[in-house]
Amino acid sequence: MKNNQFVPAATYEKQLVQLKDKFSLLEKRLSLKADEIVFTMAVSHRKEIDQLKDEVIYLREQVKELKRTGQHRPLPVPPRKISAG
Repeated sequence: MKNNQFVPAATYEKQLVQLKDKFSLLEKRLSLKADEIVFTMAVSHRKEIDQLKDEVIYLREQVKELKRTGQHRPLPVPPRKISAG
């Protein structure tokens, strides 16, 4: 547009509303994506915690067994669950 031309108020308002709607949609999509990422991380951390808990339980049982038998021999490596990612 040339410097001496004006945008009609109705056109300006319409474009402003469209821009606000686009920003609102973008904000919602960004928020949804952030929620998905946080959920994925929480699930991953939960799996790690469960694996560590299983290892602690296994080691606790091994210590109990050693105390019970009085044996001081190398222990087998505890079984590890294979993570799907």
